[in-house]
Amino acid sequence: MTKEFEDIRIVSMDEASSHWPDPKLAMFNIVLNLSGSAPYEWANYFNQRWKQHIYMGRARASVSGGKLQIYCVPNELEKDHIPELNKIISETNYAYRIFLATRIQQEAARKAQKDAERDQLKSIKDNLKF
Repeated sequence: MTKEFEDIRIVSMDEASSHWPDPKLAMFNIVLNLSGSAPYEWANYFNQRWKQHIYMGRARASVSGGKLQIYCVPNELEKDHIPELNKIISETNYAYRIFLATRIQQEAARKAQKDAERDQLKSIKDNLKF
């Protein structure tokens, strides 16, 4: 964890990967590019939070890697879905930063415990008389 986390955001639509799975329906699978590849924990939180998020006309959406896929009517994307996606992305960035801070604290506590154990063993070794 040497590189600091940069908030993930939607940066563009991937036209080449987006497609119309059923011409009988108005729904498209639209693929949006993210500013970076989402870490597993970030994507998992987003996907779970999105499933719980309720708003008028909610669409199915999920994140994997650097892509966000949403199944919706294309002309509703900008007005209806992007603002809601951005809300959950913002929440997810916040939650992921808390996750990272907690992980860093836990790693520091483990290191401190190992250092204390090592110091204790060194002290015992230094005092041993054979």
